[in-house]
Amino acid sequence: MHTMFPTIPQDSPDYLGRLVISYSRVYTVVRTRQSYGRPELFIATPEGQDGRPYGQWVPAHGIAEPYRTIIHWHPNTEFREDQSSCEALYQSVLQADAIRAQEKAKAKQERRERESRCEAFWKEHTPEWAKGYIVAELREAISDIMTDYIVHRVTERVLLGFSKSDRNNFREMRKLAATFGPTEKLATEGEENRENYTGGSGYYLSGPYRHSGWTIRKESLKYGLPHGSLAVLDFAHWLENASS
Repeated sequence: MHTMFPTIPQDSPDYLGRLVISYSRVYTVVRTRQSYGRPELFIATPEGQDGRPYGQWVPAHGIAEPYRTIIHWHPNTEFREDQSSCEALYQSVLQADAIRAQEKAKAKQERRERESRCEAFWKEHTPEWAKGYIVAELREAISDIMTDYIVHRVTERVLLGFSKSDRNNFREMRKLAATFGPTEKLATEGEENRENYTGGSGYYLSGPYRHSGWTIRKESLKYGLPHGSLAVLDFAHWLENASS
């Protein structure tokens, strides 16, 4: 039997203090405003994904009746948080956002400093004869629970060596894979992937799971040395081998 819940008219001012559920997390409407003639609501929770207060503006018409979509009204439609509690939560979100902004700016500065150090390393150590370089990348699978779509992100990049050619050569990749402990098995057991199409990852060696674990690939120096985030690698392994 379908349970009927009271519907809140879209032009109703009765929003402040109401509870909203989004991805199983409970939020409170702590601010309202009009945008192009339609109400927008600032929903907030004392504990977001990072453990700190979090909030965001959402259109009122995007919130469904209880249990209809991923963002919907709490089934206790009669409940209202008092105004002072709403204001306190809103202020705590502003404070948390200010701290997040400071952390983001600091991380950006530190990232740029590391990129500059790595760019300098490339200029100092890249051989004149090098036309490419071999890199080991550690992939971490990321699953989208809503679509079952699996992608990955690269969490670590290690320089294995330079190449006199920018052409892909799996034999060369296997040879350098054998010099690095975490990728040693790829030298003999690595699968050769040829994803030379739009959206593909190009040519690379991998284990049985393409979206997780270590992979080996070659990058070209045809258009110059890496810069920015592409310049950031772990050079310790290459330095150790170059000096031995």
